Amino acid sequence: MEAFAGQVMHTHDYQGAQPWLGKRVVVFGSGTSGHDVAQDLQNHGVEVCMVQRSPTMVQNIEPTAQLPYELYDGELGTDVCDLITVGTPMDMIKAANLRYLKLAQASDTVLHEGLRRAGFRLDDGSSHGMNWQMLYLTRGGGYYFNVGCSNLIADGQLPVLALQDIAHFESDGLRMKDGRHVPADLMVTATGYHGISTMVEQLMGKDIADRVGPVWGIDEQTQELANMWQPTPQPGLWFIAGAFAQCRIYSQPLALQIQAQLRGLNA
Repeated sequence: MEAFAGQVMHTHDYQGAQPWLGKRVVVFGSGTSGHDVAQDLQNHGVEVCMVQRSPTMVQNIEPTAQLPYELYDGELGTDVCDLITVGTPMDMIKAANLRYLKLAQASDTVLHEGLRRAGFRLDDGSSHGMNWQMLYLTRGGGYYFNVGCSNLIADGQLPVLALQDIAHFESDGLRMKDGRHVPADLMVTATGYHGISTMVEQLMGKDIADRVGPVWGIDEQTQELANMWQPTPQPGLWFIAGAFAQCRIYSQPLALQIQAQLRGLNA
């Protein structure tokens, strides 16, 4: 981007559309952050386009993305549902995940057809066999819950460019391989965030980070999330993360483990 004379910022630094009214913006990335920033800009009348780097899984937030939580729609009660969730082996979670993927593909057919017509590359799960829930557990991303931005793309109100179609950057925007010029005053890099392991190294140093190892992602030996809600190789260091539901579910066994350790009850 050295040739670009405008402003470049990561989504971490994006505070809103107001400073960019009447300007032209290119958003790099098609994950949640990229969609949210692009939608906010478009809703405020800013001329914006999205550059897609790789295929993204898209599901409507209602009802499709809620399918993995259908257990909680019954009459069992939250405590019982939480217990079932905690006690479900990873192989069964993966099997259920495939079922939800098939249901999602059927539920969101119209939206997906519109996105493909607009040139958006969809991750339909065929290359890895994962629905968004497993993408979350293994990668922490790779999907977008549609709260309106996908409709803007499908309707042609938010153009999408493919990264591989860009020839080079220019002082006032992008030059595409077909010769088109895409003007820009701002480029927003929605290129993701570092994971928990990077945070451990920043806060505690490389030695401890190396000792702890990966945090999050499926541990192939235990078939559990790596170093989550359990003792880590670094004494006194524990991790709890995820959405509200996971924190609610796992905070109790985590607290019991810490209490047992403090009382010397651990085997």
